[in-house]
Amino acid sequence: MNSAVRRFTLFFFSLALLASCEDPSDIGLDLQDENQIGTFYTDTLTINSGTVLQTDSILSFNQDRAVLGGYLDPVAGSVKAAIFTELALGGNDLNFGENPLLDSVTLTLDYDLIYGGVGQQLSFSVHRLTEGFQEKASYFTNSSIPYGSSLGSITFKPELLTEIVDTANKTERSFYRLPKLHLDRAFGQELLNQSNKDPLKNQVKFSQYLKGLAIVPTEASPRVLIAANLGSNSKVVLYFKNGTDTTRKSHTFFFSGNGARDFSRITADRTGTALENLQKNAFLPSEAVNGETYLQSSTQLLTKLTIPHLDKLKEKYGNIVINRAELVLPIKNGTTNTIKPPSKLAMYYANGNRIKENSSGIELTVPKDLAFAVNSNNYPAELTYNTKLNQYTVNLTAYVQAILLGQLPNSSIIVAPARFSAAGTTGAASVSREIVPYRAVLSNTAERGMKLRIYFSKLD
Repeated sequence: MNSAVRRFTLFFFSLALLASCEDPSDIGLDLQDENQIGTFYTDTLTINSGTVLQTDSILSFNQDRAVLGGYLDPVAGSVKAAIFTELALGGNDLNFGENPLLDSVTLTLDYDLIYGGVGQQLSFSVHRLTEGFQEKASYFTNSSIPYGSSLGSITFKPELLTEIVDTANKTERSFYRLPKLHLDRAFGQELLNQSNKDPLKNQVKFSQYLKGLAIVPTEASPRVLIAANLGSNSKVVLYFKNGTDTTRKSHTFFFSGNGARDFSRITADRTGTALENLQKNAFLPSEAVNGETYLQSSTQLLTKLTIPHLDKLKEKYGNIVINRAELVLPIKNGTTNTIKPPSKLAMYYANGNRIKENSSGIELTVPKDLAFAVNSNNYPAELTYNTKLNQYTVNLTAYVQAILLGQLPNSSIIVAPARFSAAGTTGAASVSREIVPYRAVLSNTAERGMKLRIYFSKLD
């Protein structure tokens, strides 16, 4: 067997052996002796890291969840969130009968996530908007609409509860405790008084009459946050009687449907933290804050990474092929007890301290490990959180190989919490920013540092 054939055989044998490892942390543990199969390993490439604060806010208009409440965080500061929403009329030409009289008007808010100070109480109030949603406007996490005095308020403890539904089989049902508050009676009677009138003719006229509601925390520093589902369980219900009929009737105004719009306003106060003086579009190196970098969804607190010597690997080792490249971003121990990290992160190409965009304004993502996708924006790489190891990992083999081949530049990367949605059976996906303000503290110290683990074979 000549040397070229031997190198070719050893390369593919090393690929098969690497693919058989279940745990990425085990890969290469017995491959350190290059004389066995010709495979090399390095994890000593410098990774420079730091925190950037983006100037632009992220889109929060008509997202699948709205955010209400907040939490206190000594690391990244306090967060506060409010909901601005229209109501859906729920029909056309509404008629509540002759002389309708209010029994009560209630608001119920559904949610499916409790974040931050779990076990804490949340207080919020409901207000009538004094200005309406603009027809062609986009609404972001820093947007707001003026509103008037309170229509009602409530304090409740967000909880996930269970109940036995089948004693014999010990079957349980889990459900969230939903807040239900009584709104101002004058407001409810005013709605009833529009019966069979122009404001209840259709959704457009209704939105001109009742411009919407603001649902806002009543405390200056709320201690728990919920992700609200503005679907069928979130609603305003009018209970009434009419004429001499003593039967109680009802009509429901939902928070979605008929083109009803909503968005979340999310603000952060970093006073007293290491991030207090971080300016927008500035860079705070991790070595200036004890090796820490920060991530926080929806407030544009992101982490920037640079691997300055990555494209020099060929100069040091000669003609090589990458068998596997894995990026590891550890979370600082002790920072996830109450403030949980996001489950997934997206990787974007950096343009200075901002995310790079194409001519259409689309943010450009680092590709996942697919050779055909290195120049595509349809296959974004996903950094996934490993709860056992308390770190994020992602396979970047094709990306690193493309850099060494000169197909991609060795650009800096900006990491952000994100959501991924499958776009078809080909493995393509779309990525969007995470609206829930998850927070993570990444570590890049000598004891617990970021690493790019690279396994490669020399071909000459």
